Amino acid sequence: MKNKKYLFLLILLFPAGLKLILEFTTINSSKLPYYGVKTANGKDTIYQIVNETFTIRSLKPDSLSGLEMKKLDTIQYPLFVVSFIKQSYKKDNYRMAGLSEYIQFNKSKIKEIPFFIITPCDGINSSNCFSEFEKMSVDNSNILNLFWKPSSFDSLNYSYFKAKPYYIDYSFFVLVDKRRHIRGYYDGRYVSEIKRLMDEYQHLRLKEEKQTMLNQNKIESK
Repeated sequence: MKNKKYLFLLILLFPAGLKLILEFTTINSSKLPYYGVKTANGKDTIYQIVNETFTIRSLKPDSLSGLEMKKLDTIQYPLFVVSFIKQSYKKDNYRMAGLSEYIQFNKSKIKEIPFFIITPCDGINSSNCFSEFEKMSVDNSNILNLFWKPSSFDSLNYSYFKAKPYYIDYSFFVLVDKRRHIRGYYDGRYVSEIKRLMDEYQHLRLKEEKQTMLNQNKIESK
């Protein structure tokens, strides 16, 4: 009976204790920057929101008839990582050498992160729709190849790279948070950059989960 009282007390104190731990751990020890165009709204800053609707091929790799629009909803993809491969980059395997190497030795650690590799595709000419990077998705279900119309591919690129640091190239990985703000750029050529991407992705996930837990506690306490 006495043990049940302690258990009941522990259950009551757990949410408050977890909140206290989260407030003083590394989850709040640093803040990732926001990238892109920023505008002032009184005392608040409004951050750029990126396009999150792409085209996915739903049928066999040798078929183009299965192209359909896909929106990356915040439930299935609260965060995601995206890279844009221009037509001239499609044979440049070295641009993702870091990711390829990391997958070989630490596949289990990276499988929870959704990667989207966007290439130009008109749905008519097959040579416009496939690249060397598609091979990465064969054994990695978290890496998806999506498409965008060639005529507006550059404008899509630009929407993700407005006001970017000068050293960022268009083949870099982009980390996007739940509110669809840009939170990081990473050079896929290097393993060290993939490790940094993983750390910062996990950092954002923990912060999102923490906020969800706090919101739920507020609702339950009313």
